[in-house]
Amino acid sequence: MPLQREQNYDGGTPVGGRASVPTTTMNVLFVCEDNCALSIMAESILRSVASHRFGAYSAGCASSDAIDPAVLQFLADHHMPIDGLRAKTLDAFRGGSAPTMDFIITLSEEAENYDFSAWPGRPFVAHWNICDDHSEAELRDYFWTLMRRIKIFASLPHGNTVRYRYARVSDPGGSDPRTTPPRQRPCPSMCLVAE
Repeated sequence: MPLQREQNYDGGTPVGGRASVPTTTMNVLFVCEDNCALSIMAESILRSVASHRFGAYSAGCASSDAIDPAVLQFLADHHMPIDGLRAKTLDAFRGGSAPTMDFIITLSEEAENYDFSAWPGRPFVAHWNICDDHSEAELRDYFWTLMRRIKIFASLPHGNTVRYRYARVSDPGGSDPRTTPPRQRPCPSMCLVAE
């Protein structure tokens, strides 16, 4: 049965059933066009491989009524967490009760074209464009591509991630994302995850 879309963040437990998230946990929002496949898979993968370090979330630029049931079945068949997964729009993460994002990772061309410059908390935005077809063969390929990239992202030293978080807020110089145009901003190695 497809999970229904939720318009606002409900303040529920974000990752792994924990009631409270340690202060060192950083939040990652995966964004695709409609939050029914790729971003849902990415959220589930990050919850599986690094829930102790990252709060994993997903959303779509456009509205979707439900998650693709084939995606939920695929994740369940691969023993990935599916509890709490539901289709959401970006608006669900803009409200005052939504968690502050440290990273936004886009997974499609449509999401890459979205303007995140005024996003609350000024998260670091990375683009991992992955085509969004829904056949079973493509789902398998996308799953393993996402798994590989997310494992690399999650395996980077936690200290560097925390240092970057504090540096991007406190550095009044040229590398501050608030004052440096995006194309000129140095990208920390933790966000340059390539195949």
